[in-house]
Amino acid sequence: MSDVSLNLEYVLLKIYQLFAGVDAGQIPGQTLILIERIAWVGMGVSFLFLIGIVYYRVRLGQVEHEGWHKRAEEEVALTQKRDSRKELNPRWERVIELANARPRLDVDSTADWRHAILEADIMLDELLTAQGYRGETMGEKLKDVNPMQFTTLDLAWQAHKVRNAIAHMGEAYPLTERDTHATIDLYRRVFEEFNYI
Repeated sequence: MSDVSLNLEYVLLKIYQLFAGVDAGQIPGQTLILIERIAWVGMGVSFLFLIGIVYYRVRLGQVEHEGWHKRAEEEVALTQKRDSRKELNPRWERVIELANARPRLDVDSTADWRHAILEADIMLDELLTAQGYRGETMGEKLKDVNPMQFTTLDLAWQAHKVRNAIAHMGEAYPLTERDTHATIDLYRRVFEEFNYI
């Protein structure tokens, strides 16, 4: 077996001759040593860059993996938070139960529907108070709201107007099952914006 080794100086001379068209004997020795050193430094820097690229790819994979796990944990925590909020706010379940009361011959369901809307409005008032809006009445609190921080403000107004009609007109206000569900849905959308239910 023959001993094969890399003679970098010879390789560089041949490359230089190829591109420069100069005889190797005409190149000063110090220039050849300088070119060889530059080549070795270049290979060393290239090797360091290669190590950096490999490290970067491995680390990027680790961070991405950690990110997926963190995102999954946050989704689980958010789900648990929503579930605990539902447990903390059973009043909303009662509102839904009243709103879903079916008309029967022996019972007037409109009383339950009215009660559901009034109860949802009380919850809205508590939400506004908890959010720091001021006013003695619901209308004053809603006027104090910044629409940029309360995207469902118009829905809150619509639902509150139905509540006012029920409160002022009583049983004279014609309330259908469809109107009840539409109004309760307005409250639901407001509450969900603030994770209140």
